[in-house]
Amino acid sequence: MADHRTFNWIILSPFLLLFCFLTLSPSSLTIVAKGKLTTTSDLPPRTRPIVIAVVPKSLDNPLFIDAKEAAELAARKQNVVLEWVAPFKVDPDAQVKVIEGLIWRKVDGIAISCSDPAKIRGVIAKAAAAGIKVVTMDADCPNSKRIFYCGTDNYKAGWACGEAMAKILTKKGWTAKKLNTAVLTGGIEADNLNERIRGFKDAVAAAQIKLNYKALLACNDDISTGAKVVEAYIKNHPETQVFYFAGGWAFLGPAESMPLYQEWCNHGGIAVSMDTAFSVIQAAQKGFAQALVGQDFRRMGELTVNYLVCAVKGLPIPDKFIDSGLERADPSNYDQLLKTKKPWDVK
Repeated sequence: MADHRTFNWIILSPFLLLFCFLTLSPSSLTIVAKGKLTTTSDLPPRTRPIVIAVVPKSLDNPLFIDAKEAAELAARKQNVVLEWVAPFKVDPDAQVKVIEGLIWRKVDGIAISCSDPAKIRGVIAKAAAAGIKVVTMDADCPNSKRIFYCGTDNYKAGWACGEAMAKILTKKGWTAKKLNTAVLTGGIEADNLNERIRGFKDAVAAAQIKLNYKALLACNDDISTGAKVVEAYIKNHPETQVFYFAGGWAFLGPAESMPLYQEWCNHGGIAVSMDTAFSVIQAAQKGFAQALVGQDFRRMGELTVNYLVCAVKGLPIPDKFIDSGLERADPSNYDQLLKTKKPWDVK
């Protein structure tokens, strides 16, 4: 009889164990570890480093070198893992895929320089819904789920370019003339570039300067394309009198790649450009631009990482717009400003 009872216990015990497991509350579960009973509430939380990703418009734009270096330094100081990922060339659809990959990997934070707000807005919402902290830098995505934008006040930058142009044209006595003008931009849909152009036009109009805008040229943020587009336009439209560069792409390569533009400058053409990278200032010293307005990419990279980490940690952010500042340049300070820049070659 005793043997029969023992047999029944052995057969039923798995079911009893399952019943006990299902009826125990999670807080009362125990784990045997190294000979000791430990409740799950006593276990340390799972720890891993914070992982953030910066997604510029492309990897082939050397203007971001300073931002990348500063971002990496800030990440080391914050003890977080930083990834710098993007399409090699500007491609909004490819940028969306890069961000989708980061969502799938469940990174903690993403900073995006938006190549096309209309296409990027949806994937920002998708990342935010997944619990990822998303911010923008350099090029904003207005009316999106991003937490903040860190970078240049691009309308203000464009206005500064327009003020510089008005000052130059006034000094030359050209205020009464209706001047044929071309504008070079990067991507037609880029919010930061469109804001610069809007600011430039508003400032020139406020100064009662008459510019006849004949062409909006696009180079897709590509250095060689920028130079080729400008050369082709000057060749076909030598009557052009004014050029506004919403970014310094055309001046990031060798000056020798723009002989027609250089000749146009030598014969009185007037140009103002965004950006104050080393090679852009060098080009300006050769007469390629009479004034420059620059962005502080190092500050942009540092502030973006620091405040993105704050967002991941649930710490307060000072504002939805974090201004990285501007610098103005003209022949009076080209030499001095050049000493503060790092040289790099694009061949």
